[in-house]
Amino acid sequence: MTAPLTFGQTPTVNALYFGDCLDWMRKWDSGIVDLIYLDPPFNSKQNYNMLYSAEVAGDAQYRAFTDTWMWDEAAADRYGRYDGRVGAVARTIRGLHRILGESGMLAYLTYMAERLEHCHRLLAATGSIYLHCDPTASHYLKAVMDTLFGAANFRNEIIWKRTGAHGGAKRWGPIHDVILFYTKSDDWVWNRTYQEYDPLYIESNYRHKDENGRYQRVTLDGSGIRAGSSGEPWRGVNPTRDGRHWAVPTERAFPKWVKLPNDYGQMTVQERLDTLDALGLIYWPVRGYKPRYKRYLDVGKGNQIQDVISDIGPIGSRAAERLGYPTQKPTKLLRRIIEASSNPGALVLDPFCGCGTAVDAARGLGRRWMGIDISSFAVDVMLERLGDRTIPVYGIPFDLHSARRMAADDPFGFESWAVSRLRGFVPNTKQVADGGIDGRARLAVQPDDWNTRLALAQVKGGKHTPIDGLRAFSSVTDQRRAALGCYITVEPFDTESARRVRTQPSKIHIGGYPYHRLNRWSIAEYFDDRPPHLPPMNNPYTGKPMAQGSLF
Repeated sequence: MTAPLTFGQTPTVNALYFGDCLDWMRKWDSGIVDLIYLDPPFNSKQNYNMLYSAEVAGDAQYRAFTDTWMWDEAAADRYGRYDGRVGAVARTIRGLHRILGESGMLAYLTYMAERLEHCHRLLAATGSIYLHCDPTASHYLKAVMDTLFGAANFRNEIIWKRTGAHGGAKRWGPIHDVILFYTKSDDWVWNRTYQEYDPLYIESNYRHKDENGRYQRVTLDGSGIRAGSSGEPWRGVNPTRDGRHWAVPTERAFPKWVKLPNDYGQMTVQERLDTLDALGLIYWPVRGYKPRYKRYLDVGKGNQIQDVISDIGPIGSRAAERLGYPTQKPTKLLRRIIEASSNPGALVLDPFCGCGTAVDAARGLGRRWMGIDISSFAVDVMLERLGDRTIPVYGIPFDLHSARRMAADDPFGFESWAVSRLRGFVPNTKQVADGGIDGRARLAVQPDDWNTRLALAQVKGGKHTPIDGLRAFSSVTDQRRAALGCYITVEPFDTESARRVRTQPSKIHIGGYPYHRLNRWSIAEYFDDRPPHLPPMNNPYTGKPMAQGSLF
């Protein structure tokens, strides 16, 4: 189900939003979101390509997006808005301008600053934000985040080891991303979260065993002299003599099978030590006089999460969750973040949700969620991934009237959306000089009488489509030797002149069944649930034939 554009201050939750996250976030009430995770462009100066692209014979790879920023008129306008303002953020941007000049990096940072300001406004007082970036811009982004959230509310720079060994020509191998963790205030939601023990860690650290399981011997004292019972002797052992004090474990440190007295928390240190000794949790060394605590391996708990994440690897090439989406993050990584910094029922927002890992993880953990993406193709991928076509989608045409409006107001966005209505087609992200190609697909089966599986699409959003456009697209289909082409218009385009336009040859055959090489289809037919008569296509992500009834 899709929904019309709304301009209310209270957004619909458990919904997807198509468009620039800045446009959506600036409409919403302040303080409504409990957790924000965003994985925006990094300014990595890389091009991200779709998996199937190399199979498109005779064509350059399909480019999903280009993460390279340039100083242009839009960047100058953004900087001009900050240059004319007062306040800490404006001062930071002006300072970065003095360092970076009118550069691609400053273009990127002004883009991010505008959106991060609204992230800060939307967060509840107890909320948290995780900004996923890489070392290319993380240090500049941290300066912006320090200004917006306050340096005192910076909690962690989390390092995620995103890949294995990686060669660098004249540098250390780049194998990590950075995740900046900030809170809105000094009172934030935090749930103690654990990661599984590494088997080598267990062998190395839990070397001792008894009837209760594996354990390690850890110290019962800490550095520094303390007053009170923590500084007094116990069974002939005086920690003060060595400049130390007793540091006895608290209730939460014990495995579940340890049954402590109800008044353990009110006992003196010496009484607690007596209790632990009676329970067999104290180790008395054969040599030496200092007792140690037997910390047992709690299999169901593991180590508390650390700010270096090396136990969650990238998504494998054959992993079930792999969609082939550029920069897709593993679900396990997002689940860890969401579990640590939100409670069931909390509202999680991902303003750059791509293929929807964050919203999928949030939904699976019983959180409410909202996802925004500027690509209609990404929205379709999310709907497919979530497996629920009734999820409300805002900003995407929901009838022919709104499609006409989108074609007039946002022609490039309309082209991308229209191409994505064709099963298996992926829109071209080049907005100019695209050679008459707005989308591509790959046939699932090689035609009997044609030596390519390439399928092309072109969109004409004008109300009155010139016949010349169809003739030109016919020529492009022939020149590229595509198996077929689909010409998409807003209104039906069925005239005698259009019917006379042909490709050479005019048909292909698959299993002896004929298909037109040049196909005309309209968005009006899409809303009437009349898809074009095209052969089966491959899933653009997996490269495998699409399941019956699936959009991808």
